[in-house]
Amino acid sequence: MIFIRKIKKYFKSEYGASAVEFALIAPILILMLIGTVDFGMFIMERMQLQNTAHTVANFVAQTQDDRNIQTIAAESYGANFADITLVSNFTCECSDSTAQTCPVDCGDDDYQRRFINVTASGNFSALFPYPFLPDSMELQSSVRMRVD
Repeated sequence: MIFIRKIKKYFKSEYGASAVEFALIAPILILMLIGTVDFGMFIMERMQLQNTAHTVANFVAQTQDDRNIQTIAAESYGANFADITLVSNFTCECSDSTAQTCPVDCGDDDYQRRFINVTASGNFSALFPYPFLPDSMELQSSVRMRVD
């Protein structure tokens, strides 16, 4: 009889209820935290790639030379640069805004505008595989800057 009362008292006790609730919710909270950190790293990588493309375009606009953009981009990127691809090209246009190869004869009343186009692309790999999301995502950033 005493034994049955102790068992009933044990089952009515609420001392460990918050620990059980935390044990049930903790994995979900940890997964949300990891996802938030991974998303933040994705945004940071995207911003670094965008800043690198802008830095390269600015350098080419000032020097009029796009031969050593890989070196400039590697110094600007600051992370693992092996997966990053840079493409640059010059385009010219007249006032009608149709892009053509340089030099362009725009006529007597118009003048040519020269632009540098820099496209940087790379891959971002997530820390953990997520359901319904790819393991690797391609990042791409394009900058168009007027040279003269």
